[in-house]
Amino acid sequence: MSTVPLSPSTVSNAVVRYNSIQMLRGIAAIAVTLYHISENISRTYQQTFLFDWFNIGYAGVDLFFVISGFIIAHTSTKYIDKPEELRPYLAKRFYRVFPVYWVFAVPLLLVVLVIQKTQPALVADTYSFDWLNLLKTLTLFPEHVALDAVTWTLSHELYFYLLFALLLLSRHAVWILLALTIGTLVNTAYVFSQGGLLGNGTVSFFLLSPINLEFLFGVSVYYLHKRFRLNHFWLVILIGSLAAFYLAPRTGGDMTRVWNLGIPSLLIVWGFVEADRSHAYRVPNLLIHLGDASYVIYLMHFPVIIFANKLLFKAGFSSVWALGVADLALMFLIFWLSWKVHKNVEQPIIKWSKKS
Repeated sequence: MSTVPLSPSTVSNAVVRYNSIQMLRGIAAIAVTLYHISENISRTYQQTFLFDWFNIGYAGVDLFFVISGFIIAHTSTKYIDKPEELRPYLAKRFYRVFPVYWVFAVPLLLVVLVIQKTQPALVADTYSFDWLNLLKTLTLFPEHVALDAVTWTLSHELYFYLLFALLLLSRHAVWILLALTIGTLVNTAYVFSQGGLLGNGTVSFFLLSPINLEFLFGVSVYYLHKRFRLNHFWLVILIGSLAAFYLAPRTGGDMTRVWNLGIPSLLIVWGFVEADRSHAYRVPNLLIHLGDASYVIYLMHFPVIIFANKLLFKAGFSSVWALGVADLALMFLIFWLSWKVHKNVEQPIIKWSKKS
């Protein structure tokens, strides 16, 4: 495995279309969906589906975080130390995250409210509809009550966006980010000394959470990619994939995932962006489309699976295998619906935001 330093002229003249990033986003969305299908069946019936093959699908979250770090660095480092770019940067991030999130969150809140009023036995944890709780949920405030189980990750995503925004105000903000990184590493050492369990507290659980390091891994990929040309990218991808499979803890709650999945994700993303630069292969359009719709898939799949499974069980799908097969069919329906929402809702919102 070798790397070759790139000259400034080589870097500036390189025009790369990162289709592999879209593909990886699609694969991550598929992995997380399969994980939640498997996890929901195991939790509900205390039985495994397909021998828990999809039990490490939660690793798609770690891949998402590394990808996010790379994308923000790739698209926004040119705006560092340019305060006039702060407003457009924040506006773009806002329109990427919140409108589509609200498209799902508001109806979900209404559905939960109706169910709590009419069928309270169907609700495992009652949602408190007070203004503070609603505000936290709708703004993705840290430690908000996540009606959609995946939205805790969006809080970390927004935190990363805001930290990067400090660099747009002044490049000297790098010292703030360095201090936070050191604090996060200290907190990570403490977390590992406690057996990988985080506990409570906004500082240790969120602001200095070890999982935030995965965004830094993604930024590292950008600078590695900018500075070096990786010759044996397929080998790096293979090493990252095998490491993720064999080192991954078998539960999403174990914070050793930052090292056992974050670093392998770094290798996978680095390898694929290098493959893109070398035009080593053609990414199938289907996977690009899945990547385009990955945010919608991410938001849609969990509540749909939960509610659909309750209906399927009432309809007589009491066998784990019957429910699992039905869920897999449902997954393809979710992907198709997500593409429609992406084309007809998400894309128009983004285009409108660029014009305004």
